[in-house]
Amino acid sequence: MNESALERYFDHFIENDSSRKEKEVNEEFLCLLPDELLALNKDDTGSSSLDYNSQNPTAGASSTSAPEDRPATHVTSVTQQQQFLPQIQNIICTVNLGCQLDLDLIARKAWNVEYNPEVYKALTMRLRQPRTTAVIYKSGTLVCLGAKSVVQARLAARRFSRIVQKLGFPVRFLNFKIQNTMASCNTFAVSLEQLALQQHCRSLPTLSYEAELFPGLFYTGIPNVSIVIFANGKMSLVGATTEAQIYEALGIIRPILSRFRRH
Repeated sequence: MNESALERYFDHFIENDSSRKEKEVNEEFLCLLPDELLALNKDDTGSSSLDYNSQNPTAGASSTSAPEDRPATHVTSVTQQQQFLPQIQNIICTVNLGCQLDLDLIARKAWNVEYNPEVYKALTMRLRQPRTTAVIYKSGTLVCLGAKSVVQARLAARRFSRIVQKLGFPVRFLNFKIQNTMASCNTFAVSLEQLALQQHCRSLPTLSYEAELFPGLFYTGIPNVSIVIFANGKMSLVGATTEAQIYEALGIIRPILSRFRRH
């Protein structure tokens, strides 16, 4: 065998051997687990942590930065707006039907009626819509209660009158009038003891407070309106005939209660 043939043989042998070793290294590398790859990368770089912030500063900052402190929502203004806003609980109105009524006949023919002359001389009738109650007298006077607004009170009184009219009575709708409006209101906590003490020192007869008998304080210093005030700030207003009188009474009592506000 000449020298050139031997050189070609060894060159071919070395190329095959190097390609076989590279193939074995690749197969061994592909068989490595992720943990082993991580260890291999640690040996090469000296650290296994990857600094993503150097490549994308916003990515790491959004995930690691502390949540931004937001200002607390102040609900004080909303609470103050809700204070001293009255809610009508009951309106009592009267109307004259303009004729004499046979309550026994109405009790026999009408629905949702209660009539026991031995207990009370008037007849009681109820409506579902609006949810109200009527007290009907033999003289033709009808008292309607339970409405939440003047519109509901008038509507209910007309429906009661129509029911009686359908039974054969010559009913007319006369002299409709609001007699009493009862409302409630939520305010701040009040020191009733200090309020009663100061009013007692001034010898004002417009205030009555007996904690042993009743937890509320009675204030009658406003024309046509009586107010019951409780220590937790709840109030009940009775005696007004219009909503304007209720707001006027609240405007008068508010500065008085503000001086005895309990913190």
